[in-house]
Amino acid sequence: MPFRSLKELDPSEGTVQLYSGNLSQQHLGSGDTVLFPQPSTDPNDPLTWPQWRKHVVFLSICLFSCLNNFSGTVLSDSFLPISEDLQVSIEDASGLLSWIVLTQGIANFFWVPTAIYFGKRPVFLVSCAMTFVGAIWAAASLNFGSLLGGCIFAAVGGGASEALGAAIINDMYFLHERGSKMSWYIIFIAWGSSLGPLCGGYLIEYKGWAWGKWLSAILLGVNLLLIFFFAPETRFRRSPNPTQVADSGAASDCPSEKVEGDKFEHLEVGSKSLAPNQTTLVPPRKTYLQSLNPWSGIAADSSYLSLMFRPLPLLAYPACLFATLAYSLALAPTVMVNTVSSTILIPPPYNFSIGAVGLINIPGMIGQGFGAVLGGVCIDKWASFCARRNNGVFVPETRLFLFILPTIIVFTGIVLFGFSVEKEMHWAVIFVAYGLMSVGLTGSASITMTYVCDCYFPVAAECLEMINGIKNVFAFGLVHGVVPWVTRMGYARAFGTLGGIFGGIMAFVVPLLVWGPQIRHHTSSKWRLVSWELE
Repeated sequence: MPFRSLKELDPSEGTVQLYSGNLSQQHLGSGDTVLFPQPSTDPNDPLTWPQWRKHVVFLSICLFSCLNNFSGTVLSDSFLPISEDLQVSIEDASGLLSWIVLTQGIANFFWVPTAIYFGKRPVFLVSCAMTFVGAIWAAASLNFGSLLGGCIFAAVGGGASEALGAAIINDMYFLHERGSKMSWYIIFIAWGSSLGPLCGGYLIEYKGWAWGKWLSAILLGVNLLLIFFFAPETRFRRSPNPTQVADSGAASDCPSEKVEGDKFEHLEVGSKSLAPNQTTLVPPRKTYLQSLNPWSGIAADSSYLSLMFRPLPLLAYPACLFATLAYSLALAPTVMVNTVSSTILIPPPYNFSIGAVGLINIPGMIGQGFGAVLGGVCIDKWASFCARRNNGVFVPETRLFLFILPTIIVFTGIVLFGFSVEKEMHWAVIFVAYGLMSVGLTGSASITMTYVCDCYFPVAAECLEMINGIKNVFAFGLVHGVVPWVTRMGYARAFGTLGGIFGGIMAFVVPLLVWGPQIRHHTSSKWRLVSWELE
C-alpha cells in the first residue's frame, strides 16, 4: 500500500484565498468572500443546495447526536434506585454510563469507514434505528443484564452520530461557515448529555427508571423519521473545478503577517486542471423521491479493510493529536462530575433529591452555550477579520488565538469545583464551578476540531474519527477511575491535579500559534501518512 503526502491531495496545505475580487472564482453573493471549496455545476452537489435544505439536513443529524447522548445519560442520576430495583451493586449500575461511553467511541472506528464505503445516508438510517430499538429494549428490560445489553446495543448505533455528524459540515458548508456550524453541532451533543440527567432525574423519581428509556425511544423514533424524509446523501465526488488557493509557502511565516505576492495558482482540494476545450456533462437534478434512496453506490476504488485502518497514521499530525488531547481533557471534568454528582449532592450537608441532582446541568448548559458562541460565531468573525488584514488570505492558525479564553475559564472551574466540594461550600459554588468547566466542552472542542478540518480538509472525516473515538475511550477510563481517585486523594487534590494536567496540555497551543504554518508545510509535504487518493 503506497503512502503519499497530504500535499499531493491538497496543495493549499490549509492556507486559502478567502477574500478576493477575482471574478473567475465563485463568491458569496455579490461580496468578495470566495467560496471554498468551489461548488461544482452539478445541481446535486450539497454545496449548491439552498440554505434552508442544508439547515434541515444539519438539524436532523444534530438532533440525532443530541438524542443519542440524551438516551445514554438519562439514567446517570438513578444508579441507586436501579441497583436496588435490579439487585446489583452501584458500581455495576454505573456501567450503564461507562460502557455506553466506551462502546460509542469504539463504534466510531466502524461507522466512519462504512459511511465512506456505502455513503452517510444508509449509515445514519441504520444507526438511528439501532438507538431507537436499543432504547425500547432497555425500557422493557426486567433484569440488569437485559438493561445493559439494550444500552450497549443502542450505543453501537449511537457511535455514528459524533464523527459523521461533524463530517457532513465539510460536505455542505463552506470554509467561512465551518466554525459556527461546528459549534452548533457540538452544543447539540453537549446539551444532549446535560438534558438527559436533567429531565431523567425528575422523570425517574416520579415514574421509575424505565420511563427514562421510553421517553428516549419516543424521541428517537421521531428523529428516525426526520432523517428518513429530510436527510439525503451528502457524499459527493467533487468534479475538478479550478479554484485559486493561496500559496502556502508565502503564508508560512506567521498567521498574522501579510502574505507577499498575489499569485494563487493552486487548485481546489483534490482537483486537477481541465483543458480549455474540455467540457463536463451536467447530470439532472434528483427528484425528492430519488433523494430518499439510501443507496448511492460504493467506493469501488478502496477496499473496506483499507478504510478501517487508514485513519490510524493521521494521529501523528500535530493538529490532529492536539485536538484529540484538547477534546479529551475538555470532556474529562464534566464526565467526572456527572459520575460523582449524586454522591456529593444527595448525602448531607446538601440533601438533594434524585431529581434535584440533575439541576447541576443547568449551569452546565449555560457554560456550554457560552463556549459554543465563543468557539463558533466569535472564531469565524475573528478568522474573517484576520484574513482581511492578511491580503484576503485565510490561515488556519488564526482560529487558535481565542483558544486561551476557554482554557483559563475551564482551569478556574476545575480547581474551584475540587476545592468547594472538599470544603463543603454552598451548593451554588459547586454549580458555578461546573458551569465554568463546561465552557471547554463546546468552546475548546469546537475551535480545535474546526482547526483540524481547515488544516486537513481532504482527510477531515478520518481525523474526526480518531478524535471522537479516542476521547470516548479516555472518558471511559475516567468514569471507572474517578471514584477511587477522589477517595484516595480527596476532591481538592484530585481536581487540582486534573487542572494542572489540563493547563499543561493546553499550553501546546502556543507552538501551533507561533510555528503552525511551518509545521503544516513540513508535515504535509514531508510526512507520507496518507494511503489513498481522493475519490
